[in-house]
Amino acid sequence: MADYKHDHPGQKEPRAHGETHHENRIVDLNTASEEELADLPMVGPKRARDLMQHRPFKSWDEVQNVPGFDSGMIDDLKSGGAQIGS
Repeated sequence: MADYKHDHPGQKEPRAHGETHHENRIVDLNTASEEELADLPMVGPKRARDLMQHRPFKSWDEVQNVPGFDSGMIDDLKSGGAQIGS
């Protein structure tokens, strides 16, 4: 079996949709730096800037209103350690 190449820091292993794949990482969408947001699964620099421009968030529904963030993306954010508020 071939070794799996990790795609981002903290990733433990390949994952099925919806599984947590970062070790104990919490990223608050309202306070995280652009770099921390960009490191979340499927986000990258452009989406990180979009998130920062639409802050603060009170609910995941508000995040889903940001262009490019559908329900699948919200699932990826949550599984990657994203949260709203502490």
